[in-house]
Amino acid sequence: MRVALIYNLIREELLDGRVLDTIAEWDSLETIDALTQAIRSGGHEVLRIEADMTVFENLKKYQHEIDIVFNIAEGMDCESRESLVPLLCEMLRIPYTGSGPLTLALCLDKIRTKEILSFNGVRTPAFQSIRLPDEPLKPHIRFPLICKLAAEGSSMGIGFDSVVDNEGALRRKLRFLASRYPGKRLMIEEYIDGREFTVPIVGNAEPLVLPIIEVRFDTMPTGAPKIALFRPDDEYESVRKIVNKTGRNAELNELNRHSVCPAAISSELAESIRDTAIKAYRIAECRDWCRMEFRMDNEGALYFLEMNPIAGIDPTYLFPRSAKAMGWSYAELINHILGYAIRRYFC
Repeated sequence: MRVALIYNLIREELLDGRVLDTIAEWDSLETIDALTQAIRSGGHEVLRIEADMTVFENLKKYQHEIDIVFNIAEGMDCESRESLVPLLCEMLRIPYTGSGPLTLALCLDKIRTKEILSFNGVRTPAFQSIRLPDEPLKPHIRFPLICKLAAEGSSMGIGFDSVVDNEGALRRKLRFLASRYPGKRLMIEEYIDGREFTVPIVGNAEPLVLPIIEVRFDTMPTGAPKIALFRPDDEYESVRKIVNKTGRNAELNELNRHSVCPAAISSELAESIRDTAIKAYRIAECRDWCRMEFRMDNEGALYFLEMNPIAGIDPTYLFPRSAKAMGWSYAELINHILGYAIRRYFC
C-alpha cells in the first residue's frame, strides 16, 4: 500500500515569540524517520506530508495515489486542532489511522472528556472549567488542586507550582497561565497524590490493553508534588539544535520521573485498570490506538485523568516501551496500528 505519513515537525520558526513548551505536541525529524522505516518494513511505500498550511493542497494533489494515511498530526493554532487532518481525509474520502474528528476533539478537551466519562460511571477527580482567573470555586471542589490548560497535552503549562493548597496560590497560578497562554481555556481538578499508571490500548471491536506502565517519581525533591514536567527530546540532534539556536536552554526542566513496565501491581488492580481503560476507550469511541493516564489514591480508588488518541509514538516513548514488553518490536507496533485501520476500511 501507499501510506501517507502526516505529522507536525518541530521547526525553529514555530518558537518565534512563544514559550518552549509550545513545541510539546510536535515531533522531531528523528521520530518521523523512525516511523517511516517502520511503515516501510511492513512492505508499504511511504509519502511524507507535513501538516502545515499546505496539508490540504498536498492531500488533494495525491488523494488518488494514497491508499491510507498514518496520522500523527497534532495540528496547530486552532481549537480542536487534532481533528483537522481526519476532517480533511474524510472530505477527500481518504482512509486514515486512528480516531475520528469528534473523538479527537472531545479527548483533547479534558473538561468534555471528564464530563462524558463521569456521566457514564468512570471515576475522575472533581474538576471545574475556569474562564477567568478570579472565578469562584464550586462548593464541591477541595484543595489541594492542580491547575492545567483545558485543551493541551504533554505537560504544557505544568510546573511544581501547578499543585496548590490555598486560594492565594491558586489565583497566582491561574493568572500566570492566563497571561502566558492567552486565549487558552483553563481548568482545575482535585490533585490525587498517589500512584500513576499509563495504559496503552490498540484495536477496535476487541480492544487489547498492552502492558500497564507505572510512572514513578522516586527522585522528586522532598515535598514536591508528583507531576511530570515537559522536556523536549533534546537528545535528538534536530531538537537540540533548535533549543540551542533559539537560546531556550534555560527553560529546560530536569527529567523528574522514570517508569516501570510492566507495572509491579496485583492481578486484581491490573484487571481493574484494564476494565476501566477499555470502558473509557469504548465510551469515547476510540479507534486503532490510544493511551490513558490513571491515578490511584492511598485508599485504592482508581481515577481517570486523561486520554490521548494521538499519543507520542517515538521509539523511546511509553507506548512503544509497553509494546516491547508485550514482545512487539517498534515496527510491529506501528504495523499493528496500521493493520487495525486497514481492516476497518478494506475488510
